[in-house]
Amino acid sequence: MPTVFASDFNKFRQITATQAWSLFFTASNTEKVLGEGRSVGRYLTIALFAAIIAGILEVVLTA
Repeated sequence: MPTVFASDFNKFRQITATQAWSLFFTASNTEKVLGEGRSVGRYLTIALFAAIIAGILEVVLTA
């Protein structure tokens, strides 16, 4: 059973960005595949924002 459907997982506690990315990449099977540190989650979030901003700038500048 995926982690997010386990009764002990969601008790309205906050999760870190690293845990959120782990759940995303593993299709909600485990929250610790990327480790316990916060730096991986921050890096992936910043990389996602950078890709979005680069895409927007490309559309704006080539139009």
